[in-house]
Amino acid sequence: MLTAMRWIAVFAVMIVVGRPVSAEPVLKVVNFTADWCPNCQVLNPALENALTYFDEGDIVRIDLDMTQAHRRASEAEKSAALAAAITLADENDAGYLWGWYGGVTGIAAIISADNGEPISCLTRALDEDDIRARINEAMIIARRRPAGARMPQGPDCPAPLR
Repeated sequence: MLTAMRWIAVFAVMIVVGRPVSAEPVLKVVNFTADWCPNCQVLNPALENALTYFDEGDIVRIDLDMTQAHRRASEAEKSAALAAAITLADENDAGYLWGWYGGVTGIAAIISADNGEPISCLTRALDEDDIRARINEAMIIARRRPAGARMPQGPDCPAPLR
């Protein structure tokens, strides 16, 4: 049973945020990463820190980890890593991203959680504040624009590789 103080705290959070607290994520950040990737070693900590500024549950981070797909890995390890990444991308409405960037590391795409629509991209060229600003912009776009109309002004994602 919630005490009166806890009810007040829940109500205050709803007022401060200006909307009911929801269990559904608004965005997914699909991060193409690997332990051996130098660009990832710059992007990942900045992304991790930027995500701490947002409400828990609003954003889901999905790491498509290519660590085991390195040249030195066995063919079985490479195949398993690729299959796991493709499955994870498909399960999160991001299979098309695998088609665009599969196997590339050091990039993260921000997509709407409801339909997987691409909104923005992140690379090592962005610092923590820039990443936070991009995520904030994507959050606003995902909440205020209808599905199919969420692309920001001007492309900021690299062209698909295929």
